[in-house]
Amino acid sequence: MKNIHNIQQLEDFLTDFGLTPKQARVYIASLQLGAASVQSIAVAAQTERTNAYDAIEALVAKRLMSITSQGKKNLYVAEPPENLERILAERQASLTSLLPELRSLYNLSESKPRIRYYPGLEGYKAVYEDTLTASGELFGIFSVQDIIDVLGKEYVDKVVERRIKAGITLQVIRSREREIPGVYPNTDEELRQVRIAPAGMVFPIVTYVYDDKVIFLSSKKELFGLIMESQDIALANKNYFEALWQISA
Repeated sequence: MKNIHNIQQLEDFLTDFGLTPKQARVYIASLQLGAASVQSIAVAAQTERTNAYDAIEALVAKRLMSITSQGKKNLYVAEPPENLERILAERQASLTSLLPELRSLYNLSESKPRIRYYPGLEGYKAVYEDTLTASGELFGIFSVQDIIDVLGKEYVDKVVERRIKAGITLQVIRSREREIPGVYPNTDEELRQVRIAPAGMVFPIVTYVYDDKVIFLSSKKELFGLIMESQDIALANKNYFEALWQISA
């Protein structure tokens, strides 16, 4: 096979698409060879003949390969790559048909909170960016320094820009001890209202409340993000926010 780097990328894509690594190698080899014997495909795919035959059978079942005859000998040929689009369309149709059932499971209990935990830096980012799904208002309690320490100011700036573009307003209570003067100030242009909590109040985690969600972002010891989705929990935290807002300046 030529251009090993590109071939590996194709194999990775096909395995993500649902093929096994052996099936991916056999399919790519068959695309390159045209109509060929099992042995020829096995050699090109760098696998044993038995494994190649098993992979071919599976690919025929998926309609990604077919059988042709040359005299008394069977040869195997790859179907056009466009057939992958058919598989994708079939999967999309299956997903569409299953969505109502999946939604019914998701909404099985309105009184039971839904809790989702996202570990690590990527989890922290994913939960932080979930704030951009807010219907119009965000309420935050945190230290700007903590978020910047984890994500860097350039990354946070981009999220802020996206929030403003989406028309999401932010009311935020920040810690005096961890405040950065002049950074993300109180401003109508950036849809942000800022108040500083009373002296001595330090927030060990970042908290946002919006819609029916409360999220927590931890930058201590182990990074993680947590989303709690519950009308009652969100309302309770919104009330806590309002109480703290009144005593902040």
